Amino acid sequence: MSNIHNLHGVAHGGAKIIDSLAPLPEPKNPVVAFMAGLVFGALGVAIYFKSAKDFLICFGLFVAASILLPGLGLVLGWGFAPVYGAYRAHSSNEQLGL
Repeated sequence: MSNIHNLHGVAHGGAKIIDSLAPLPEPKNPVVAFMAGLVFGALGVAIYFKSAKDFLICFGLFVAASILLPGLGLVLGWGFAPVYGAYRAHSSNEQLGL
């Protein structure tokens, strides 16, 4: 199995993890979460959500992408942070009934 298939599996697993997380204490704006992730990576997402758990998940997926696809994985891993932030904010808002 190629590394691309492994990376797809990691992303799919990440979506399952996000969906299983408890909602954030207050509603969050997915656009702001996207921008925090884009500019500051996993740390920006964690600061916006005020959650160490979100940092560990987002950073863990960054590391996994970096290992599975050396070189290109760094770019994809960094690009994952804004997607993670936006999806997590959206998922949390849905769980809160918004």
